[in-house]
Amino acid sequence: MTKSRIQRRRIMLVKKIFYRELVSNASKIFIILVAILPITELFKLLNQAAAGSIPTVTLVTLMIYGTIASFPMILTIACFLTVVMTLNRYCKDQEFAIWLSSGISPFYWLRQVMYFIIPMTIICAISTMYITPWATAKSEEYADYLSKQQTAMLISPGVFKENGTGDQVFYLEKYSITPSYAQNIFIQYTEPNGSPFNITAQAGRVETQDGISSVILKNAHRYDLSNKDENILELNFDEFKASIKVDYKPRDKSNVGISTSTIQQLLKKNNNNAKAEISWRISIAAMMFVMALLVVPISIQIGRVQNSIVFIMPLIMYGVYENSILTINGYINSGALSSMAYVFIVHIVMIMIAIGLTYMKTFPKGYFRSKNK
Repeated sequence: MTKSRIQRRRIMLVKKIFYRELVSNASKIFIILVAILPITELFKLLNQAAAGSIPTVTLVTLMIYGTIASFPMILTIACFLTVVMTLNRYCKDQEFAIWLSSGISPFYWLRQVMYFIIPMTIICAISTMYITPWATAKSEEYADYLSKQQTAMLISPGVFKENGTGDQVFYLEKYSITPSYAQNIFIQYTEPNGSPFNITAQAGRVETQDGISSVILKNAHRYDLSNKDENILELNFDEFKASIKVDYKPRDKSNVGISTSTIQQLLKKNNNNAKAEISWRISIAAMMFVMALLVVPISIQIGRVQNSIVFIMPLIMYGVYENSILTINGYINSGALSSMAYVFIVHIVMIMIAIGLTYMKTFPKGYFRSKNK
């Protein structure tokens, strides 16, 4: 067997083992993050549910939409940690030193990581362009639907419920949905001039007409509490109709939010906000690709003391990287910069830094020349 064939078989073995470990680590990290993120979303939604903003029955649906919208972030973190853990494990077990001494350059590992991260970057780009806006739009549509159904949420037997404007309080001791029958009704409301009133009735019904829900009270008694003297004015009614006020603004379909707009809608708008949103969506996938390349030379730390750099430097560089992108996007959004090309300058600079750091790793103990290039 010739020497070149042995070299090719050795490289194929290295590549196979390296890809196998990358896929294994990526799968484990991705599963853990997918399990953690819904719990985080659930805690945020529970805070809103405790405040009465959303009903508890909608928590699962909103949690799923929030998790889907955060898929690019999950994929970015998973790929980042995969490359760091895999290469750092090679260095700690002295495998990397063996491969370097065998003539395999750090640029070889950079190239293999690039091959691994390209499909992930494509998936991330598709997610940021289509899946995330779709999930965000569906979440907002569901929130609008809940706002429309807010009047039905106010009808809860045995519980005092306040409407969104805060000027009405409803209490129904018993309520039957099918015949819309209510028993022992109490309503407190405030007039626009600030006069408070209490209305009570032993029976009534709930009806909805033209999208407006109302409580109709039979043989009702209204008590005027605004009288300055000690006497309370009482008025009796055979039938009293109290409409449930809801502070709801219908969604304007002509002005869809930038974060929920599809890529086709953003290209048609072609304004500063649309340009900033497009550049940010592209930058999410680009940052995933560039950060995976950056952590390759940083993760190649043979010395024991230098291992702490693996978990410190990437975070610092990512913070500087992301803030630079956000700053340029802010200028694009304000109109100070007219082109999205300025964002790509940052990506190119970070790629050059990754290549430069990898080239520095080819120096054996500080010598300028090295055969492992």
